[in-house]
Amino acid sequence: MSPRVVLALIAALVAAVLVGCGGGSGDTSAKLGNETVTVPSDVHGVYGEVEAILRQLPYQAWYKKCVVAQVKKDLGAAEAKELAELPEAEREEKGIEATYLAGPTCEAEHHLPVIDPNASSKELDLFRAEYVTTMKGLAESHGATDEQIACVEEGFVELPDKKLIAVVNGSKTVREGILLSVFKPCAAEQ
Repeated sequence: MSPRVVLALIAALVAAVLVGCGGGSGDTSAKLGNETVTVPSDVHGVYGEVEAILRQLPYQAWYKKCVVAQVKKDLGAAEAKELAELPEAEREEKGIEATYLAGPTCEAEHHLPVIDPNASSKELDLFRAEYVTTMKGLAESHGATDEQIACVEEGFVELPDKKLIAVVNGSKTVREGILLSVFKPCAAEQ
């Protein structure tokens, strides 16, 4: 599975941060499950906020640079400025679109592992928090019961860091094996 979903999260967080930057002097934070993403108060603009959020996630340095560069390319300076002035819903939609499209472009251009295998536990916990939300949504959209959804959540919360990294960086076969190891036992839950 691609980290595109987390990139959509980043865009949504950037939109939320843009709303919160109106007059406060402190850092802006957003909760993600039990984890917190923080954008320092001295960071301004869409690009700076995307960079600040990416720095907290376990992506490889090349990937972070590429995503920011691609967002800049796709969005452009004038559109980024306009984005900051749009109503929240429109700002979020456009931010999500630009960030969501950047990841796959970078992945296709470089064909390198996206997640840093030496990432800190904090970085991986933040990534895992969004991943759990995504996987729960996937189970829910396929008609899973509340018990099955809870099982999926628990399975991904307990997924060892190395396997979480392999879900993104591994081959299709490795990825499928790990995902099946979480989803299959939950299918039997009633």
